[in-house]
Amino acid sequence: MDTWAKAMGETVKSEAYNQANGAMLETFLTTSAPYREAQKKLMVGALEQLNMPSRGDFISLAERLANLEMLLDDMAAKLSEVHKLAVIAVAQTAPAKPEATKAHVAPIAESAPSEVAPGTKSAPHKTSSNTAKKRTKQHVKVH
Repeated sequence: MDTWAKAMGETVKSEAYNQANGAMLETFLTTSAPYREAQKKLMVGALEQLNMPSRGDFISLAERLANLEMLLDDMAAKLSEVHKLAVIAVAQTAPAKPEATKAHVAPIAESAPSEVAPGTKSAPHKTSSNTAKKRTKQHVKVH
């Protein structure tokens, strides 16, 4: 067994074996390409007949969702900036009681997403719809 393993190890490491193996794989891929292409067309046609999505449909949908997620992240970052500027403007124009301002502004500031650099992807925000409604009500009370 040891002699056989050693001989096979040396054979696999040789340049001649690598060239022969590469030529064989290249031939196989070249000859099987038309069959794979025909199978792909047949499968896409069958899925269309059954009104089912294909792999390409899922890929397209995933790309669109990723683009939407990036746009939403950008919008959330811009909205956060606008909110910060609005809080600063309100604080400068109408001095309020410090305790009341902290009570109403802090939850909103905590709920604002962190700023995301353009072209990067942030972690998904986990917010229930009830929490979002409460935050909206708090926001309306402040302003």
